[in-house]
Amino acid sequence: MFKLIHVYDLDGVLVDTSHRYRNKPDGTIDLEYWFANRTQEKIAQDSLLPLHKQYIADCLNPEIYTVICTSRAYHALDIAFITATLGAPDNLIMRPVGNNKADSELKYSQLRRLFNLRQFAKLPRRFWDDNPKNLSACRELFDNVFHVPSHITETV
Repeated sequence: MFKLIHVYDLDGVLVDTSHRYRNKPDGTIDLEYWFANRTQEKIAQDSLLPLHKQYIADCLNPEIYTVICTSRAYHALDIAFITATLGAPDNLIMRPVGNNKADSELKYSQLRRLFNLRQFAKLPRRFWDDNPKNLSACRELFDNVFHVPSHITETV
């Protein structure tokens, strides 16, 4: 039986994808550049960040319901990397194809829907993200939020 929910962002929190990430001058992600660099060869160059060890321990703990909540759109290469390199979480929440909501709005709505389920409604929740906007938007859904400093979102 689950006693805790731990939610992790992916890029800049569990995985360093900076070699295939670039911001526009206004601080938003350059999606064209991101999609152009979403190849099996480039994804294979992604490296794990220190917090991945805690994530793996959480996945192995039967009392922790582990979630990856990322703004990445569903893509087979990303899912393959997550399951092969990090290990599958209890729940993988990704951007539905065609959804263009801001990251913070997207994460809030997806996580709120999950936490409204009876089995999760009263469990303590913790959230790790590198984007202060996401942490601010989702703060009311969690008992604890943790900012993970990342050079990917330092200009956001």
